[in-house]
Amino acid sequence: MRSIPTEEYLVRQDAGRRLAADAGLDGLIAWSRGGSSQDGYADVYYFSGYYQHQPRVPDVPGMWRAQGHMAFVLPVNGPATLLTDAGIIQDPQPVADRIRTDADLVKALAEEARVSGGGRLGVLGSPMLAWPWWTDLRSALPDHDLINADHLGWRLRRVKSPAELDLMRAAGAVGVRAMDAAMASAVPGVTEAEVAATAIAEIVRAGGAYYGMGISSGDASHTFAPSGPGTASSTRRLDEGDLLRIDMYGSMEGYLFDFARTRVVGGNPTPEQREMLDAVHDSVEAGTALLRPGARLADVARRCEEVMAASAFARRHGVPESQMGGAWGHGLGLSFEPPWITTDTDETLEPGMCLALERRIAIPALGGVNYENNILITATGHEVITPATPEYLG
Repeated sequence: MRSIPTEEYLVRQDAGRRLAADAGLDGLIAWSRGGSSQDGYADVYYFSGYYQHQPRVPDVPGMWRAQGHMAFVLPVNGPATLLTDAGIIQDPQPVADRIRTDADLVKALAEEARVSGGGRLGVLGSPMLAWPWWTDLRSALPDHDLINADHLGWRLRRVKSPAELDLMRAAGAVGVRAMDAAMASAVPGVTEAEVAATAIAEIVRAGGAYYGMGISSGDASHTFAPSGPGTASSTRRLDEGDLLRIDMYGSMEGYLFDFARTRVVGGNPTPEQREMLDAVHDSVEAGTALLRPGARLADVARRCEEVMAASAFARRHGVPESQMGGAWGHGLGLSFEPPWITTDTDETLEPGMCLALERRIAIPALGGVNYENNILITATGHEVITPATPEYLG
């Protein structure tokens, strides 16, 4: 059973067709990566509700190509086709007019593009389309124009439906439980890895998907996470008075939560730690207060910067460098999405949008702190869907 009704996927497909036609395209190709990663699944999942769990493995000529990936071909005039290398698919079935299984997804996609009835095709999910596959597609389709159309995918997913908003709320609630459990477990003597395991267990127990986590503490709290592939945490043991910061992300039915908290182990921050914690908390909360339909994101970002610059921390140490290129956050849904919350954006908020508003301070000599919330834009204002316990205790 899925929370998004079949009819909504059909509405999305029709919207994709209209948007493609308005852009002078003959159709869209959505290409996505599954393989138990949440880094690149969104475009196919958005149209069909399908996710391929087979992990990505290197191509073997004559056996398979692009394993762990999937494609969705959506002609302006014609049936929608899902391409996968999975021979057996669990219910609920993907929402598509046709489902084609093929061990060579690149070849299959070229064949489907040829019969789709048009020569100008917009490609969604282009960062997931590896260079060898892209060049092979271009060679196999000499009479077609393949055009990067990722901006159309972002436009389709910008405003969420009521069903999507309910999933965002459910994701936020699971994230809150996981964060609260992790912070409650963070006592002197416990390792970062044990704290991370507590959070992950809560997410999985609730039926969610764990995506990732940046956790660091003590002298290394200014770093995002320990070095090493897939390393979310270390076996470092927490000491009384350590800063512990967690930036955590996961999902319910593909819809993400992404928020951060920091606490002082033992619950008694020093005056300097309190200044750092207050600086990120107060600046993010000041921006949050402005979130409502019609608000300009540039004004939100400027308000965040004003409060940060006026903080006791900034007066003592100077305004800290942004860890996100100057952005105060981003859109959220099936992925980390536009719009980016900056002082030079021209985006205006609409009901149904979802944002992650955040700031991280990272100073080697002092440590690091994070504060981030996920917020829905409602018809009259905003709704914080990650109301976890305060960022520091004591």
